[in-house]
Amino acid sequence: MAPEEKVEQENTEQHQPQEHLDPEQELLEYEEILEEYRRRQMVEHLTGPMISLAVHVVVIIACALLLAGREIQETSAVEFDVKEMQVKPLDPETLDDLEDIEEEIINEAVPPVERPEVNVEDVTVETTDDLSPEMASANLDINVDTALQTSTTSPLKLTGLMASRSDENRDEARREFGGETATERSVLKALLWLKNNQSPDGHWSPQHPEAMTGLGLLAFLAHGETPQSKQFGETVEKAMTYLINKAMKQDMVGGRAYTHGIVAYALSECYALTQLPIVKPAMEKAIRRIVKGQQPETGGYNYRYASYPATKRWDLSVSVWQIQAMKAASYAGAEVQGLDQALKKSVEFLKNVCYKDGKFGYSSPGSGSGAMQGAGTLALQLLGEGDSREARAGVENVSSNYKVVWNDEAQYHLHRHPSYDWYYQTQGVFHGGKRYWRDWNRQFAPVLRDNQHTDGHWECPGDNSKIGKLDPFYSTALNCLTLQVYYRYLPTYRQPDKMAQREDDVFGTVDEQDLDLEIR
Repeated sequence: MAPEEKVEQENTEQHQPQEHLDPEQELLEYEEILEEYRRRQMVEHLTGPMISLAVHVVVIIACALLLAGREIQETSAVEFDVKEMQVKPLDPETLDDLEDIEEEIINEAVPPVERPEVNVEDVTVETTDDLSPEMASANLDINVDTALQTSTTSPLKLTGLMASRSDENRDEARREFGGETATERSVLKALLWLKNNQSPDGHWSPQHPEAMTGLGLLAFLAHGETPQSKQFGETVEKAMTYLINKAMKQDMVGGRAYTHGIVAYALSECYALTQLPIVKPAMEKAIRRIVKGQQPETGGYNYRYASYPATKRWDLSVSVWQIQAMKAASYAGAEVQGLDQALKKSVEFLKNVCYKDGKFGYSSPGSGSGAMQGAGTLALQLLGEGDSREARAGVENVSSNYKVVWNDEAQYHLHRHPSYDWYYQTQGVFHGGKRYWRDWNRQFAPVLRDNQHTDGHWECPGDNSKIGKLDPFYSTALNCLTLQVYYRYLPTYRQPDKMAQREDDVFGTVDEQDLDLEIR
């Protein structure tokens, strides 16, 4: 074929219309081509790794064969010494932590008055008998009328904040603020019972000796008693000496913050009342530990002075004991670096961290029980913030929502001690003003008087309560302090640097008609 004809034939073929495939057939062919492409790609990608894997397996097998003989020889030379593992019981600190966790879960405000490691010399036959049911209910044939005629207060002249605790001023304050003679008789009976049930070395209660001794000493100090008192001087001196020794020997008295705060509070009031030089070093040592234990992030305190970053927790119940101690130490003239700053930080804690929605919180803002409403309110009042919005709301909360009922079984159960509630609530309402105090005073004092045993002690309120370990010393000391509210700290209380600037009290001018009380 000539070249011209060949070219003409090719051009003719190119311009002929092409035959189109069926769409489904075309799709199938496309999928077959794509599948073949994927297969080839997989083979190409796996070839290298498979070869590498095979080489590594061969190397590993070879190494294992080379080392097998040596491993067998080395293993045959090993000797095993098998000993039975000893299981140790939980130490007391761990058990205390478990108790703290349980208390957090139920969010109760009862102070777990610390369970320290008690030395052998701290527990005697006499102290164990102190808590026996027979002794607790025994009638000691106390002649209260004779005791009332005896001047029991120290001959020391009490001035300043403590002046209301002297014989003449105590009776005057009690009458002015609605306290009855029967109430003072109950106080004296309780003090006599504590005196007659004190251990020879000066402490009360074998379970929690340091904390209970602190509360007991506070009850005598609130009545103006010192080591020079005719009726109770020896009792005060023994309790004071016991706490001084404990404070000087221990960094954290009793091993927990609750106990340490109570002891520091008692020593601070003791020095404020007596100015005895022997008390000051122990007081200042105890207060230094409190200042050191304050959480910088919150201004509050936690169990065993644990830090906030480590626990993410603060505790109002623990904190208020520390605040009461620092307040008393400040008034007493304690020379402790950082004390004033710690008190100011405590105000911030109460207002900014603990308080929320009109309530004080136990371990989170606004979440506290009735005891915590009283505790937060009183703490602000003692820090000179009684007129603050938070303190006023606390007074309103307590007076409107809580009552003193001895057998309120819906409230009083295994983990709660109502005497603790009343201790804070009564003081908070007392400092809150006459319109709140009038109704509270009518109900709380008769309830406490009517449920006091004839020998002067109290048990824990509630027929079905199981908090026997803290009784009767705990109930007696707290209820006695509650009944001493009329003269313990008068409503004129302010921080020392504010007292000279503001002498008017939160009650204003008060007389019997204003209070609408029956004075007997």
